[in-house]
Amino acid sequence: MSQSDSSDPQETMWRLRRRLWIERVVSLVLLVLLAVVGFGLLPGDRQATLVSADGQPVTVVPSERDARRLLEQVRLASGLPSDKVGFAQTVTFHSVAASRNPAQSDGDAMKALSETLDLVVTAAAILAQGQIVVGLPDQEQAVRTLSLVLRELSPRDVIAPPYFKENIKVEVRDVPADRFFSSAQEAVRALLDESAPKAEHEIVPGDSAWKLARDHGVSLGRLAAANPELDMDHLQVGQKLKIPGKLVPLTVVAYRDIELPSEGGEAGPRRVRITYENGAEVKREVIGRTARSQERLQPPPPSAPDDRWRWRDEIPE
Repeated sequence: MSQSDSSDPQETMWRLRRRLWIERVVSLVLLVLLAVVGFGLLPGDRQATLVSADGQPVTVVPSERDARRLLEQVRLASGLPSDKVGFAQTVTFHSVAASRNPAQSDGDAMKALSETLDLVVTAAAILAQGQIVVGLPDQEQAVRTLSLVLRELSPRDVIAPPYFKENIKVEVRDVPADRFFSSAQEAVRALLDESAPKAEHEIVPGDSAWKLARDHGVSLGRLAAANPELDMDHLQVGQKLKIPGKLVPLTVVAYRDIELPSEGGEAGPRRVRITYENGAEVKREVIGRTARSQERLQPPPPSAPDDRWRWRDEIPE
C-alpha cells in the first residue's frame, strides 16, 4: 500500500471532525437567534419600560427616565411635600420590546399611575390601638392635635383631667395621603367633620331605632347620642332623626358632677357624677350628698393609666 493511500483515512477523519464542529457552531448560532427573536431582542429593535406595582403591570412608557419623570409628577400633583411622599406599593421597572409593548402617551400613563398607586407620607402618626388616626408634619403638631381633641370632645367644668380611652402613641411612619394634615387645626377639624351628622331621616310608619341603626351602619348608642332629645324606644312618625357620621377613632372620657334636688325623704340634695365619652353622656351615678348633709362625697375618678398618657411626655414645656 502506498503512503498516499495510508493517509487518506486520517484526512477523511479530520474533514469529518471539522464538518461536525461547523454544524455545532451553526446550530448554536441558530438557537441564539431563535431565542433573541422569541424575546423580541433583535439588534435594532427599540426598547420600552414596563412599570409594575407589586408585580402587576401598570403602564408602558418609552424609557426608565420617562417612568421616573411621570412618577415624580404624580407626587407633585398630590400637593404634598414631594420629598416625603412615596407609594404604598413596590414600584419596579422592566425592559420590554417596544414592537410588542407600545408605549402609552404621558396623559394615559399618568392616569394609569394615579389610579393604581396609593400615596403615603412619612409623618408623625397618631396611633390609637395601633391604628393610624392622622399624620402631622412633626411630633409637636401631633401632640397639639391630641390636646385639641381632648379640649373639643370634653364638656366644661370637668372634675378631673379628661383622658383617652384608647392606648395612644405618636411615632414617625408612613401615613396614607388622605390621613395627612399640615396642621393640628386641620386634623381636628377633619375628625370632627367626619363624626358630625351626615343626614337627617324623617320617621315613617314601621321605623324603629334598631332598624335605622342597622340600615345606616351605626350603633344604637351612637344614634341615641346624636339625638339626645328623642326617646329611642318610642319614636314618633314625623320626628327628625340625625344620622351620625363616621366614628371618631379617639374616645375622650371625662367626668362632671352636678347637684340634683332630694327626692322623697332624702336628707339633702344628691350629688350626681356624669360620665361622658366624646362629649356624649353615657352614665350617671349618685356619689353622695352635698356638704350640708355631712356625708362624705366620693373622690374624683382617677386619671387614665400611665400607658395611656405616654404621648404627654412629648409635650414641650
